[in-house]
Amino acid sequence: MSDFAWECECGNVEYSELAPEECEKCFRIGSYAQLPEELLEERAKLSSEDEFDAPIAKKLKASKPSAKAKSKPSKLTKPKKRKR
Repeated sequence: MSDFAWECECGNVEYSELAPEECEKCFRIGSYAQLPEELLEERAKLSSEDEFDAPIAKKLKASKPSAKAKSKPSKLTKPKKRKR
């Protein structure tokens, strides 16, 4: 009995004989699909060749603010007192 790889729509991968009913990461129900062996081997090869794992690199790229984005002051800050 060998475990199969199951991937959720959110990218979470679980290893078990049967598909999980609910994703532990995004809590979707019935969103797992079995990953083919060829795809698993390809991902293992790519991750060993790359410096960063693909999902981690995506998170790092997404967490960087864009150059065009301007920071807006928080609405929760107190207004400055005016001098009279």
